[in-house]
Amino acid sequence: MIQMKIISEKEIIKLVSENINFREEIVVPVGEDASVFFPKQDCNIVATTDSMVLDTHFSSDISPFELGYIAAASNVSDLSAMGANPALALINLTIEKPSKEYIENLIQGYNKVFKKYPVSVIGGDTTYGPQNISMTLIGYTNHNNFMATSNAKVGDIIFISGPIGESFLARKNKSYHLPEIRNTLGVMLPEYANCCTDMSDGILESVNNISKKSHVGVKINIDKIPRNEELDLLISNEKITWEDIFNYGEDYELIFTVKKENAKILKNVCSNIGLDIYEIGKIIGNNEIEFYLNNKLADISNKEKFEHFKL
Repeated sequence: MIQMKIISEKEIIKLVSENINFREEIVVPVGEDASVFFPKQDCNIVATTDSMVLDTHFSSDISPFELGYIAAASNVSDLSAMGANPALALINLTIEKPSKEYIENLIQGYNKVFKKYPVSVIGGDTTYGPQNISMTLIGYTNHNNFMATSNAKVGDIIFISGPIGESFLARKNKSYHLPEIRNTLGVMLPEYANCCTDMSDGILESVNNISKKSHVGVKINIDKIPRNEELDLLISNEKITWEDIFNYGEDYELIFTVKKENAKILKNVCSNIGLDIYEIGKIIGNNEIEFYLNNKLADISNKEKFEHFKL
């Protein structure tokens, strides 16, 4: 068995520095005690952070590429839900045995996401210990509509950006789902949407947040929710329930509400540029959360909040 050589913090910083995406607002890059950047003018600065911890968010079977990709995607998804373009990142990594190969693959994973925008890593920290990666992303938006979950209105049409249950199926098959990044859609939405959030904790948790914070009800048509046919087969064979799917997260799709007058306009705009969005329900006024299947009210429970990779 080949023993991987453990590398030092300085060597990790060197590898990160050699793989940084250039952005013109960076004044002092990685390598000093702190980085300096001159932010874009006439933009709102939007910041988010996420941590991923071994045996809580991922298992030991995850590859470094998958870990880097998912950590980056989860943060970009948060910014997308606020209508922001990602720009700068800080990464903190705790790892017991960092090898050059491991760090290179981790960098390839997060840069698979970051290079598109581009996002530039401007700092972070490395520590020896139980595996954990934490990212802080900074982005920009020139909109003042941040699509807060407290802003849904009665009569709004509810859309989602893509299929649910992909991460659920992946973990059931002992693999990991590398989500599509919905930033192109997210930065468009402030012109049309009242409210938006990413479904990192599952669709049930998302609609609950919208309902509670906006003081509205939510009506969802299960038949209209895009999903893999394998999920329907598992449900029909009583292997899983709708609650299993709806309470599971990590798909990082956007769920958003749009005023009825704007819904058709948004559909046309998305169709013209090749973006798929799916109308799945509407905001109602009774403060209840209702799921319908085959035009009948379905009994969907959300007693158990999503726990990362519980399968």
